[in-house]
Amino acid sequence: MKKIDLMLVLAAGVAACTGAAADHESLGDEAYVAREYGNALLEYQLALRQGAMGADLRLKAGIAALNGHELLEAATQFRSLAAEDPDQAMIAANGLDRVARAAGSEGNRPALQAALEGLWAIAPSRALGSFARELAFDEEGVSDQAVDVLPYAAAAAPDARRQDSLMFVYAEVLVRRGRCKSAIDVFESLLRRAREPAVQADARNRAAACALGAGRRELNRGSPEDAEGWFCRAIGVGVNNYAARAAYVGLGDVRFARGDYAGARDAFRRAMDRAGPSDSLYRAAQRGLDAMFGFDLFGQAERTSARRC
Repeated sequence: MKKIDLMLVLAAGVAACTGAAADHESLGDEAYVAREYGNALLEYQLALRQGAMGADLRLKAGIAALNGHELLEAATQFRSLAAEDPDQAMIAANGLDRVARAAGSEGNRPALQAALEGLWAIAPSRALGSFARELAFDEEGVSDQAVDVLPYAAAAAPDARRQDSLMFVYAEVLVRRGRCKSAIDVFESLLRRAREPAVQADARNRAAACALGAGRRELNRGSPEDAEGWFCRAIGVGVNNYAARAAYVGLGDVRFARGDYAGARDAFRRAMDRAGPSDSLYRAAQRGLDAMFGFDLFGQAERTSARRC
């Protein structure tokens, strides 16, 4: 076939495809008017696959999917709309907001996650609180990006109570994902703000427990200096709760190991404060004191001013 003939064939093929795409869009419009949303979506999808372009077509596909309860597809179409035409970002965000509301009502978590991730990318300042909270309470299949919606949701919360509540949920999710060290910073920020009494006690307990766990891990890894820092942090934030008292036991072990016998004795005794022999931490501290018997007669105590807590 001559080159000119091949070009004519290709041109004819493109024209046919373009015509077919236009036909599918028209058929989609007819189906939409008839409230046959599933058929409308199918026709719009065919038009897109055959090369038709334009924000109107993407928007129609998203709305048809939304009305037809194809929520995951709706989220995909609205996000594609914003990507292909940034001028339509606000319209796309409105569509994703509607998808999130519908998905939340139906318990459709994959669609809810997709909608939230789309909003996070397009309009992170949107008020996503109720959706993000619902998603966070069930982590199965939730991506890190979806979890990161929570701080934005908190920032957009209408009042201090809801903002602190969402930040607490965010920290809890971090704990469950093994990101305890990051969670401590969030819990401590809630304690510093002291704006919502309902979360204060829980934030204090969670922060102290996280710091205690970090200290124990560092001690098991053979890093007593790092462990001491975490134990001190647990003590500072936990005041005299269970985690703080347990941190005193760990602190006693660290100080004993490095020859600070006076400091170790003080730490073990603090772990025993306001507790009796039936208390497990009391018994652990007592074992620590028993193990020290006689050592402080030979070792030189570290100056109190050199201790970190």
